Amino acid sequence: MLLSDLAQKPVYVGKTFRGVCLGVAVSLKTYAVKYLLCSSNEKPNSSHADFAVAVSSVLQIGDTISLSKLRSAVPRACAKFFLYRPVFSDEGAYLGNISDLELRDFIATQLITDRGETFPINAVAACSDAVILKKEQPYPLGQRIPAPVISLFTDKSDAVVTKPVLRSAIAKGSLIKLTLSLPPFSNGVFRRQL
Repeated sequence: MLLSDLAQKPVYVGKTFRGVCLGVAVSLKTYAVKYLLCSSNEKPNSSHADFAVAVSSVLQIGDTISLSKLRSAVPRACAKFFLYRPVFSDEGAYLGNISDLELRDFIATQLITDRGETFPINAVAACSDAVILKKEQPYPLGQRIPAPVISLFTDKSDAVVTKPVLRSAIAKGSLIKLTLSLPPFSNGVFRRQL
């Protein structure tokens, strides 16, 4: 599902018209869609939401959005996404406008701009009148080193992968061993294929 599949759809409780869906509020921790952001006007001309409704009250999405009840809520710890908001990098470069937001089982996965570029949702640093994207940290920096191999790469007991740790692994010829000890490779799925 996409945000454009929800935007501009009328919202009903039973047979009573309640408004029009304009956007979604996404949890900053889990990236799950928590709320539908709606306007009470029949033909809204902006992306100003009058009220938010919890996704748990959605019964059906088709030509309209049917709700089991209308209980307004205040989105907390959520980023509000509307179509056509500008997108910038953290360095200030204009990247286009939001043309869509990909939602898989009401979990936001990626942001799509009108320039055809896609960005992972975890790259969103801030979201208000504009969306600001942060640089993605290169893998595997920041990953915790598992206890069985920690002594091979550092003296610390609760170490994480840093640039000096990577340099040390390269110098010792054990970069592949370090990489295979980190997720997602550490669960054994990839080891069986190698």
